[in-house]
Amino acid sequence: MLDNLKLRWFIIACILTSSLYYIYPSIDYYVMGNDSKQKQSLNLGLDLKGGLNIILELDDYLFLKRLSKKNLSKQSKNEFNDILNNARENANKKSSQIIKEIELYGKSNDIKLNKYFSNLTKSSDNYQVIQEIKKQHEYAMQSILDVMRNRIQDHDQYGVGEPSIQKLGDNRLVVELAGVSDISKAKKYIQRTADFELSLVKNQNQLSDMINKINNYINKNMNGVPALDSLMIPDQSSEGYLVSTRYVQEIKKLLKTNEISDLIKSNSKIVWDSKPLSYYDQDNQYIEFQRLYLVSSNPAISGGMIQTPKAVVSDMGNNNAGQWVVNLDMSKEGRRKWSKFTGANINRQVAIILDDLVFMAPFIRDKISSGSTQISGFESMQEAKDIASVLKAGELPAPISIVQTNYVGPSLGEDSIADGANSMIIGLLLVLVFMLLYYKGSGIIANLAVVFNIVIVFAVLYTMNAVLTLPGIAGLLLTIGMSVDANVIIFERIREEINSKTPNYAAIKNGYNKAFITILDANVTTLLTAFILSFLGSGPIVGFATTLSVGILCSMFTAIFFTKTIFLTLLKMNQIKKLSI
Repeated sequence: MLDNLKLRWFIIACILTSSLYYIYPSIDYYVMGNDSKQKQSLNLGLDLKGGLNIILELDDYLFLKRLSKKNLSKQSKNEFNDILNNARENANKKSSQIIKEIELYGKSNDIKLNKYFSNLTKSSDNYQVIQEIKKQHEYAMQSILDVMRNRIQDHDQYGVGEPSIQKLGDNRLVVELAGVSDISKAKKYIQRTADFELSLVKNQNQLSDMINKINNYINKNMNGVPALDSLMIPDQSSEGYLVSTRYVQEIKKLLKTNEISDLIKSNSKIVWDSKPLSYYDQDNQYIEFQRLYLVSSNPAISGGMIQTPKAVVSDMGNNNAGQWVVNLDMSKEGRRKWSKFTGANINRQVAIILDDLVFMAPFIRDKISSGSTQISGFESMQEAKDIASVLKAGELPAPISIVQTNYVGPSLGEDSIADGANSMIIGLLLVLVFMLLYYKGSGIIANLAVVFNIVIVFAVLYTMNAVLTLPGIAGLLLTIGMSVDANVIIFERIREEINSKTPNYAAIKNGYNKAFITILDANVTTLLTAFILSFLGSGPIVGFATTLSVGILCSMFTAIFFTKTIFLTLLKMNQIKKLSI
């Protein structure tokens, strides 16, 4: 069937037309400077486009706090805090890990760590306890890696195709984001733990009793600290209290002290609204307040019960019409719990909390059996999409912190693009000139195949939403060499046939048939290596392997199918009296 020249040229025309269609926006943007084509153009990596290189570190101190036994007595909790603080101090001095320092501290002071980690193992042997802690630590790092990869790849703004995310040592990750323009938003987005919960808001009387208890402690033990109720007022529209933004940081700092936090009941916690309330008073003075709530520390619904979060514009006919909201469903367990919770707490407030900030606190008016919930109160479409994305990716199992941020400027990327483009052009020209001089007329056909191959490769990379990096350009250069190598093998076989006095048509046909197995073997072995690199490697290695794999497959088509079609066409048109090879 493929001996039919019309069919062969039809296939070539279709592939060439579709390839030019896909790469035209990239040419228009990168060569012609048409900024309107930026979103349709081929994505560039961090080393070419510029962007953000972030090193994240698992917060071992908070990780161990979360990992410890939940129902420790007040005395045991204080003892454990002392151990943790001592271990952190020693770890900072020695540049070692907190887990290692806890092991050393327990050994030197004859402390049984099982007392604080009996939820992990029943063994009283400190070695076994430490091994379980290390297992949990390793699991947390892998979970963070998976969540971060899902979170960034799923998000259109920060994903940009395929970001580079890889482990660095025992408790660090390296994240590379190409083309990020708003660094602060990207950092905030990456660092979100995405702790989601729906918790019952305790009534204003309970919050007032808690404030009075804190005030009594302040009056007796903390001279010079103002009474808490002098800095806040009851909110008439909810069960919360309002605090002037001038005092918010002062109150937050006070509530974090060990003495005050111990006064708050174990089944309660204080949370703040995600955004301040602002208005002008009767004297036309601009005033800002932030609302705080007392909520149950045992959430009715947590992040693990959430399904299919999606950022959408709210429909007409409700209070949030026209605004960006996040709709989400619940798992079977979540629907059951939510139905029971809403049925038992009608006319009570429920706080929708993400990362310890209240996004909204609606009143429950009816029992909700469907499990559908909506989050509103976002400033923009991007914020709604951010939250939907982090909820979809899942919660981070432990807090992470950014320890280093490197911004790669676009000027450095432009230099890399120029150097990469120059290397490709020089390499391509050298190959074209060699083929032309050595194989004469047949060299022109081989050169057409090389150019056609490059066009197809870029088109395939675009359809794959791949990211072109400097290693990727290296892969393209290698692809050019391999495509020419296939033509060299074919032409040498044809030469052998011509030297044996074989007619032109038979020489071409025999040359392609005899060269096919050799070309296939060479390309398959290289392709297998590229696949191994893509599966086992990460970041730049994947970029190199991707472009190499695509280039090899495309070069097989251009070197064998495309060039043979040209030879057969010229023979049929009687344009070849003597092969110029």
